[in-house]
Amino acid sequence: MSYKINKQEYEAVLSLPDVKRFNHFVSRIVDWEEVWGLKTDDGWATVDSENRICIPFWPHPKYAENFAKGDWEGYKPELITLDNFIKKWLPGMEKDNSFVAAFPNREMQGIVVSADRIVTAINEELEQY
Repeated sequence: MSYKINKQEYEAVLSLPDVKRFNHFVSRIVDWEEVWGLKTDDGWATVDSENRICIPFWPHPKYAENFAKGDWEGYKPELITLDNFIKKWLPGMEKDNSFVAAFPNREMQGIVVSADRIVTAINEELEQY
């Protein structure tokens, strides 16, 4: 079950600069052991960034849900456990040469990182525990 988020926190976090939102993303997915993407029966939401296929991920379903419109109409937030994200998703993404779009904002701006970079960030956060 995801952490509780109120409207004020939602707006404040979504308005953070990219680096701070990235750090929030890593901290929350480690704390709650949840990563959220958008999915339909046809597959996961992706975006092209500088000729790189990226999969956007968020730390909470409410953020992901905000993007289920326009090109992603009909997509629903889908839970990925942190363990599954680390052991299956990220190795698969590295193999496929796809990237993580970590916690994009309303303008679809955010930090795009390789699978190995997000693993490093997660492991650094886990060392804090």
